Formats: sequence, structure tokens, C-alpha cells
Amino acid sequence: MQFYLKSDKIDPAAEIGEVEGRQILKRLRQAGRKVVDIYALEADGKIDRYQERTRRKLGSNAIASRTWLCETAEGEEWANGRYVPEPIEAIDETEPTPLAVVLVLSGAESMPETIVEQLQGLPIG
Repeated sequence: MQFYLKSDKIDPAAEIGEVEGRQILKRLRQAGRKVVDIYALEADGKIDRYQERTRRKLGSNAIASRTWLCETAEGEEWANGRYVPEPIEAIDETEPTPLAVVLVLSGAESMPETIVEQLQGLPIG
């Protein structure tokens, strides 16, 4: 599995090592910045996007729980929304293993189409 890190809006995601990628995916942080989006390229060419969703207690700013919304790219839209507790577990349980994972840091969020295009343009093999 190849890992890519997107740390700014302008540049495409840069390839990083698998060990470093897994550490970032497990901690969901890198250099003091939070991972806000995760894209996974499946072996069949489908692309899943994971986005964190927090739930707060009524009348409080305290976070009650965190889950991740996982959606699959279908043309220009995202569909098949489902919630997963941790993206690393969902990615590890995917059979066959995803070919590539893009980790997007806070401040680097951009148009999802650019990340989808980058993943679709990767050499498979």
C-alpha cells in the first residue's frame, strides 16, 4: 500500500513511506497538524473518502464522540455514506488491501476532485 501526504492546498500529495504513513494514520496527526480527510484507492478502482464527524453534548462544547463518515466516489458525487469508528481499522479490514491512501492535513483541504484525479492517475501495479 502506498501512502501520500497532502500538506498544502497547491501541491499534489507527496509519496511517503508505508511505516510513516501508518504512524500518521494511527495518530491522525503530523507535525502538530490534524488529519482531516483520508482518501483510499481500492484495488477495483473505487475511491473512498473518510471525513471526521464530531458530536457534541447538548449545550456544551465538549466532544461526546468522534466517528468518521466514509463515502465512495461515484462520478461527480459521493455516495454510499456509512460511519466507521476509526479509519485505520476500516482500511485494514478492506479486502483486497487498498492500493494507495492519501492523508490530508488541516489547512491543505482543497477541491476533492484534484485528489481523486491524482489517485486515478497513479500507475497500478
